[in-house]
Amino acid sequence: MRNTKVLYALVCACFLLLISCATTRQVQVWKDASYQGKLRRILVIGVLQTPLMRNFFENEFVDQLKARGAEGVASNKIIPAEKMRDKEAVLSAIKGMGIEAVLVTRVVDNRTADQFYGGGVELVPRDYDFVWDMSLPVYQRSVDIVMIQTNVYDLQKEKLIFSAISKTYIEGAKESVVKPFIDAMVKELAGEKLL
Repeated sequence: MRNTKVLYALVCACFLLLISCATTRQVQVWKDASYQGKLRRILVIGVLQTPLMRNFFENEFVDQLKARGAEGVASNKIIPAEKMRDKEAVLSAIKGMGIEAVLVTRVVDNRTADQFYGGGVELVPRDYDFVWDMSLPVYQRSVDIVMIQTNVYDLQKEKLIFSAISKTYIEGAKESVVKPFIDAMVKELAGEKLL
């Protein structure tokens, strides 16, 4: 009985570890096949509700782009939040900065789901027979599932060159998934030979 409980605990721990590591999954990725350049200087725009999250998100993107040899510019340093959705205001703010591309990330869908794990049966010895006992607990947790769209635009040609929609699972603080999400997105950009 003790070995069964230890095995059950180990399986649950591995399951939780796998779920916590796999926070972002690419659902759909598209790249303009005619675009053959590498992105060098990129304006990063995170369309987020709170200024603090926008700053954190954009600055993390800039850091990870820098690690891949590209120069990112966080929009929060040059564009006020209220002008972020105004294309002409953005273009005016970055004029003369040598920015070649704009990366825009925004949430397109957000929902909550309940996940259940555990439960099942446990084999318990009684006398000379084994009896199935339904004693293992079922656990529940709520997870936010966020669909995020990331688009990259070539400023010279004024056209979309990359688009990805990803599904991110958030348990707890939203800040905890920013780095893994951006890491996954930067790897996708590198895999498409844009970085």
